[in-house]
Amino acid sequence: MRFDAIAITAHGADEFFATAPFVTHVRRTFAAPPKQVWGVIASSRMWSWLPTVWGCRYPVATEPAAGVVRDFQMHVHKWLVFAQHEQLIEFDASRMLMRYTAIDATLPVFGSWCEEYRVEPAGAGATVDWTLACAPRYLRRIPGIRFALRPLAALLRPVFWFGLGGLERELPAHAPPAHTAGNR
Repeated sequence: MRFDAIAITAHGADEFFATAPFVTHVRRTFAAPPKQVWGVIASSRMWSWLPTVWGCRYPVATEPAAGVVRDFQMHVHKWLVFAQHEQLIEFDASRMLMRYTAIDATLPVFGSWCEEYRVEPAGAGATVDWTLACAPRYLRRIPGIRFALRPLAALLRPVFWFGLGGLERELPAHAPPAHTAGNR
């Protein structure tokens, strides 16, 4: 069973990142060329290094592009798999920028979900800027919820920063991180 999400459009993404009740931003630098780091971000291997995540599956013979819908899956518990269909709303390989939104999920928790990945040169390596924003389905209309969830996002930022660090395992040379930039 899938629950429809309230998808974010390419034109509405900036506003959603500014106003969503839960927003976190992680910035991490890797000792690898930007194109190699981008290759992991845009691939089906993204997040698959985490123990419960299976990765992002693109339709067979489909290259990532705006409008493409991929499937993200993770094992939450013995009997519970979380999956969501994600639609790429912006994909620019030349600028190494990707945004996507959830269009449905197997759990009804997330009303709206949007992520952005940017890869930028950083000396001899590359920096990933990752922003995650969501508006939980059942909490979005509670007055002041934004002020309650923003501190939670800040508390989870180190967990997300650590998780993003696993990206280096997917790089061709398994390069150690050049340095890690602080979280914003």
